[in-house]
Amino acid sequence: MGAASDARYSKRMSEVKSKTAKFVMEKADPSCQISFICKGHLVCTIEPKLLSPRKLSQSASMPTEINWQNVLPRNSSFDVLNLRGSMTPEFPQSLIRPSRLPSDLLSTNSNDVFEVRSLQEPSLDSQGSTHEQDTIAGVCAKLQAALADVTKYGVRFNEEICKREKSEMNQALLIKKDEETISALIKEKQEMEFLHKQETKMFRRQLDLLQEENKKFKEERDIAVKEEALHKQKINMVQNQLGLLQEENKKLQKERDNAIKEAEELRGSAGRGSHVSFSEFLVLDLQQATKNFSNSYKIGEGGFGSVYKGFLHNTMVAIKMLHPQSLQGKPEFEQEVAVLRTMRHPNLVTLLGICSEKSALIYEYLPNGSLEDRLACQGGTPPLTWQIRTRIIGEICCALMFLHSHPNRIVHGNLKPENILLDANLVSKLSDFGISRLLMETNSNTLVYHTEYPRGTFAYMDPEFLSSGELTVKSDVYSFGITILRLLTGKSPIKIAADVEDAIETDSLHLIIDKSAGDWPFVQAEQLANLGLRCAQVRKRKRPDLENEWKLVESLMQTASLSVSPSFTSQLDDKGIPSYFMCPIFQEVMKDPHVAADGYTYEAAAIKDWLDSGRKTSPMTNLPLSHQELTPNYTLRCAIQAWLLKHS
Repeated sequence: MGAASDARYSKRMSEVKSKTAKFVMEKADPSCQISFICKGHLVCTIEPKLLSPRKLSQSASMPTEINWQNVLPRNSSFDVLNLRGSMTPEFPQSLIRPSRLPSDLLSTNSNDVFEVRSLQEPSLDSQGSTHEQDTIAGVCAKLQAALADVTKYGVRFNEEICKREKSEMNQALLIKKDEETISALIKEKQEMEFLHKQETKMFRRQLDLLQEENKKFKEERDIAVKEEALHKQKINMVQNQLGLLQEENKKLQKERDNAIKEAEELRGSAGRGSHVSFSEFLVLDLQQATKNFSNSYKIGEGGFGSVYKGFLHNTMVAIKMLHPQSLQGKPEFEQEVAVLRTMRHPNLVTLLGICSEKSALIYEYLPNGSLEDRLACQGGTPPLTWQIRTRIIGEICCALMFLHSHPNRIVHGNLKPENILLDANLVSKLSDFGISRLLMETNSNTLVYHTEYPRGTFAYMDPEFLSSGELTVKSDVYSFGITILRLLTGKSPIKIAADVEDAIETDSLHLIIDKSAGDWPFVQAEQLANLGLRCAQVRKRKRPDLENEWKLVESLMQTASLSVSPSFTSQLDDKGIPSYFMCPIFQEVMKDPHVAADGYTYEAAAIKDWLDSGRKTSPMTNLPLSHQELTPNYTLRCAIQAWLLKHS
């Protein structure tokens, strides 16, 4: 058998080193001869001790060799793994029993082999009994057969053990993998549980925060609901108060109107120079009328401010809002109120009321806009005919004569087509009295207004007013002359007087008159051109008085089948009474004129009887009336009373 393990091998080794070899040396049967080898070299030999010399010599001739591999310890669950070798038939059965090794020898090298040489006593002599030889031969044969079976079963057993070890190794690997997998899963589970705990904590915190926020939100919502309920109650209270105030305001206005009416009736007259009353509106009234000054209600805008249309007291009105931050806004507002407070005229825009808080002026609404818009055919409107243009010239001349003959001698100061408005019937009305002035007499008995800062539109401004700062009635005459030439030619006001003068001198006036107005009668066109040039003279002393030119203007209007009187009227009946002083129903001069929903003015008693009889249509148009409200026409009433006073 092997004498040493591979780790202890040495060529000079003289004694056994392997634990297995040492164990065999101690435990082997004394009759065994054991040779210890290592790598083919004999290290030492143990001779048998109990055999007689005869038996020893006999066994030498019949050597028997048994090689065991992987000897297992006693009390182990495994037997001999491999058994190889041979023995003589004479070797007794008790001497070939394999020894079991202790467990501490399991680590011996598998290459260790021990040899057992047994010597049997030879037979008594060569001439022994044949029967005894046969018995020994049978025993040997049986032993050899048993040894072959043992060897065969040992090989199978060894294979099974190898398979089992391999299977156990595979199972161990699988178990190890399973343990690693289980360990990884346990670790992952622990990590997931840790993350889950962390997420649960975080979610609980978020849930707590959300619950707190929800609680705060509910509290705020409850507070908001309570505040909203209180706000609604306040709104209802304010609306109720507003309704009461509006009712009271209407009552006060009616009482004031009745008081004014009674006062006028008691005085019996209302002439030029007397103050005309008008309404004082609240800011809330203007906001309601214009939908809080919506852009959709805005109809004009300029340096003075903005103009809105609105509906006040069942009447369509125009609301002029002056710029409060403008240095000229407040003075212009006060000046216009001062001028329009003292007069009424059919060809002057009617001031219905004011709002002092917002520096707002409330006028009658004129749907056809300005004369400048109509000359430009803005909005696709048709051009004005020469008849209408001639009538407008007469109406503006009439309005200027009214202003200039006023006891305070009023100069408009900013006459131009943009400040001439047209109503639904294209009747012209002069507006924008923001820079108009009341004239004072100088030492030379000349009515004049002095200023260091002339204001107006350059193309229509009096050249002498620009140079000297003296504003007179002749300044309006110059602006009127440029306006006449514009209506005649439709050209720009810049250098228009020079162009018309050149055309007259070269007999080419027919080439520059506005053909869109129709076929102008040449004589009338030439008369208007000459009138415009006389009024537009550079020197004011060369400009005519409008009263001296009125007959020419009146004849031109008659040629155009229109008639305008310089005394408040546009048409007169056979008795010389203005036609619009007459009630359409009674056909009498009105004492208390009121405007109905159709826009026409009637005697109050007449239109009330008409409506009380159950009629719901207009006496003039026979169209349905949108409402049955009546609005007093103070302007017309004052004009009627002034006319009656003059002709009494």
